[in-house]
Amino acid sequence: MTKISERQKLVDEWLVFAKENLLFARDGMKAEYSPYHTICFLCQGSAEKYLKAYLISRDWELEKIHDLKQLIGHALRYDQSFGELKKEAEILNEYITEGRYPGDLPFESIGENDAKEAIAAAEKIEAFVLEKIKSAS
Repeated sequence: MTKISERQKLVDEWLVFAKENLLFARDGMKAEYSPYHTICFLCQGSAEKYLKAYLISRDWELEKIHDLKQLIGHALRYDQSFGELKKEAEILNEYITEGRYPGDLPFESIGENDAKEAIAAAEKIEAFVLEKIKSAS
């Protein structure tokens, strides 16, 4: 397998995981009991994976980074238009740990409006990244 096809396989794997995170976040909103803290956490994870997929497609060496602002900083080296996602990154960065573990922060404070905002932010990052990857192919 060539280096390019190996990289594309890795990008595709990250895209699948990102899509699944967002799918489960959306589905969580339909549940009788909506775990808003988990929905927000999944949205952050989805955005993180989409950004990493883009970066890997640019031959970026994968780093263990969860901070979306840092990932956007890396993406800006390849495309300045990623600056358009700073607001979404700030929204979603709140959920890197909040609601992830008991005792971190009171996840009960995360409500339906927060989950809707997180889904919208993750969807914007999803659409943006998919378009960037598509246009580069």
